Amino acid sequence: MVAVISYNKERLKTTLKDNKIPERNGETSEEYIARTGDAKKFYTFGEGPEDYNKLALDVLTNKYLAHSEEGELEEKGPLYMWDRIARAMASVESPDQQEQIYSEFFDVLADFKFIPGGRIMHGAGRTEVKRPPTMSNCYVVPITWGYTQKIESATEEVREAIFEAKREGLDYAETTLFLYGLGIDIPEIRELTYPGDSLEGILNCLRESGEVFRSGGGVGTDLSGLRPKNAHVNSTVNESPGSSAFMHLLSESTNTVSQKGRRGALMLTQRVDHPDIEDFFTIKSDSNRTKVQYANISVLLTHEFMKAVENDTDFTLKWEHDEDPTSDTYGTIEGERTVRAQDLWYKIIEHAHASAEPGLIFWDTMREFHNGEYTRPLSSTNPCGEQPLAAYTACNLGNLNLAMFVREDGSFDYEDLATTTATVTRLMDNVIAYNREFHASDRIREAVDNDRRIGIGVTGMADALILMKKRYDSDEGIEEVEKMMKVIRDSSYKTSTSLAQERGSFPLYDWKGLSQSKFIQSLPEDIQKGIKENGLRNITLITMPPVGTGSIVSETTSGIEPTFATSFTRRVKQPNGETFEEYKVVAPLIRKIFGDDEELPDYVVTAHQIDPFFRVKMQGMIQKYNDTAISSTINLPEDASVETVAQIYMDGYKQGLKGLTVYREGSREGILQTDEHAEKGPISGLESKIEVEKHARLSERETSATYGIETGKGIVHISISGDDRWYPTGVFNNLGPIGTGQSSSVSVMGLRLTRYLEEAQEPDLLKVLKDFGSVRGDEPIGFGPNSVSSLEHGFSIAWRYHLLRHGVIAQNGDLGLKQIKFKKKENDIDASGLEDSISEENEESKKSGPSCVECGSHNTRMMDGCKEPTCMDCGDSRCS
Repeated sequence: MVAVISYNKERLKTTLKDNKIPERNGETSEEYIARTGDAKKFYTFGEGPEDYNKLALDVLTNKYLAHSEEGELEEKGPLYMWDRIARAMASVESPDQQEQIYSEFFDVLADFKFIPGGRIMHGAGRTEVKRPPTMSNCYVVPITWGYTQKIESATEEVREAIFEAKREGLDYAETTLFLYGLGIDIPEIRELTYPGDSLEGILNCLRESGEVFRSGGGVGTDLSGLRPKNAHVNSTVNESPGSSAFMHLLSESTNTVSQKGRRGALMLTQRVDHPDIEDFFTIKSDSNRTKVQYANISVLLTHEFMKAVENDTDFTLKWEHDEDPTSDTYGTIEGERTVRAQDLWYKIIEHAHASAEPGLIFWDTMREFHNGEYTRPLSSTNPCGEQPLAAYTACNLGNLNLAMFVREDGSFDYEDLATTTATVTRLMDNVIAYNREFHASDRIREAVDNDRRIGIGVTGMADALILMKKRYDSDEGIEEVEKMMKVIRDSSYKTSTSLAQERGSFPLYDWKGLSQSKFIQSLPEDIQKGIKENGLRNITLITMPPVGTGSIVSETTSGIEPTFATSFTRRVKQPNGETFEEYKVVAPLIRKIFGDDEELPDYVVTAHQIDPFFRVKMQGMIQKYNDTAISSTINLPEDASVETVAQIYMDGYKQGLKGLTVYREGSREGILQTDEHAEKGPISGLESKIEVEKHARLSERETSATYGIETGKGIVHISISGDDRWYPTGVFNNLGPIGTGQSSSVSVMGLRLTRYLEEAQEPDLLKVLKDFGSVRGDEPIGFGPNSVSSLEHGFSIAWRYHLLRHGVIAQNGDLGLKQIKFKKKENDIDASGLEDSISEENEESKKSGPSCVECGSHNTRMMDGCKEPTCMDCGDSRCS
């Protein structure tokens, strides 16, 4: 039963008084409700009209506060969201306990002490939506066998036998033998069912994934079971196109199917010993990055491969027909060949160095430490890699805000952390019961019921260390974090054992199988004894996810990440929808403690100041207390070598990590140095020193001022004329076929811009760029930095390139642009007087990240372990 949203101010007052929240915050009940019940007041930090956290306010309001069916905002502040979540999760308790449990849940949610996963904050307690979203962030959907349409004509007994095999999770070989044992002959079996390694199996995965995307979840899918390129196929097709041939199909479905405007997230994985592995990890390397745009890709590395890399020996790639025992190729090997392990290793590393993909997952390590490998083996991971999952299972996430446990004197309240973790464990177990009816399919519902996975993570870890005056990259820092992780591990496992006594263990619980997990073997003896005697409610309990927008609304550093930057420049679109305002934003904790980031103590360090090998060391320690995995990004400078990246990954493997994400600054952006400018026309002294970003879809024509750019509507030809200083005076645009409506519109666009250039006293060339660049059309193409969203956006790319190339504008700070030349020559800026300052600003601008897929901004941070960035302008995060 879905809990009804109910805002009872008097009840809230009572709850706050019972929990002594006024004493904790130094506020009366009325003051607390007034502040937290109004989102703008909650995020206000000063007396001025602009002294509030606009990004946090926008994200909370647009993503998480409840709206009515008409779209009007019903919840005015986070207070009501905490109330909604607490009451929804308490609704699954027995009636006589609901008020007490509600009070406990509200207490840990208040002030973002505990931050549930984005799906929970968005959907818990919502009744106004026609299709309630899932509370689970992500699922693994395998490419598995399915039944055909002919099942409708089969007898009821045969249909039920096939459905039973599906429910029991039998693989295709087991299903075939099961059906054969019931007296169904082979030809009939093959008429009624298809193996996963078939077109029908792939389309079945596509359909099931689409259902998950529609419910608001993300998906992980492994391609290792698909036969390699040129392998034999039992059909009219003689040879297989290979496993990678279907990657783009799966990727596009992620973008096509969404829930309330939320695009899905997809992880595609493949084992390193698959014959198609090079096609798999190089598929995104086309010049325009147009393939597999909407999926993360990761290689599953085995112990055997890593040992071969260390010893510089050969390694065998092969694929076995082991799924369909009715096939005449059953048991045969396809695509077998031997490669030098180090050669393959460095090819993988070179691609990770160049574009942060593929990700590297140490698959055998994951399986050895997986608590449920004995009953439901791992199949793939969620899109950010921190949740290795069995087929059809889900990740159910939430994060403890570690900064909230630091006392005023700088000491850490470990007792409060233990108590809060216990309450959170119960809350997250309740999410499973509450969310049961919102899963996309019965198969998922059954799998989630059977293992009851939860993932308690942390956020604000870097903030906590700053409050304790301990450097992130210090032995002291590691020691403190280890104490925190140990408390979380022990408290969550003890609570899950108690819940097993109260409610029963997860249905697949078996001590003999569970005890095979290396993680269970690492637990203190008293906890192992408790599990053996009393059972365990949840097959996994801990994870370290990217907190994404959860860290934005709670105003914390993200997950286990160090502080990315103490301040940054933010660009915000104004109410007219066309212009932008640019201003400096200081990280919330830095602002609160120090006011600004001009002079900070040495215990405040940022991601770029920390030795990457120390980051690996920190993650290795955290992994010891984590029964799943970690999503975190190690940031490297742009000049980091391939060898450095290789050493980081190898070190991570030896430290016992289950996966690792490395992002080298600028690795997602293509930069063209315009050395040929002197041959193209007059340039300023400044222009010869700047770097001009050339869009991948932009091609120059014969003359220096004519360009062609590919858009979703076709190639637009853009001619830009200028005076003797290359200041633009006219624009002519052309798009075939001539005589069509869109051709006329493009031509008129150029004529109107020309008139503006002629009639305006001093045209604002950057406003032209911003206005045209912000237009989004109905046929976008490309992805990230190589995307073209509309005809107007395509024009803006050529406009920007032309003005940069001819020194009319220059790169300047995070926004990257400053007008240098003007219509009136006397207004021109002396380039020689700007060289030094602009040179410094260019170095700063290189820190800006890849394009946001929602708003196109480069003001992004690769800090969450995802292969997609978190946008500091619009707040978009694929991992929210």
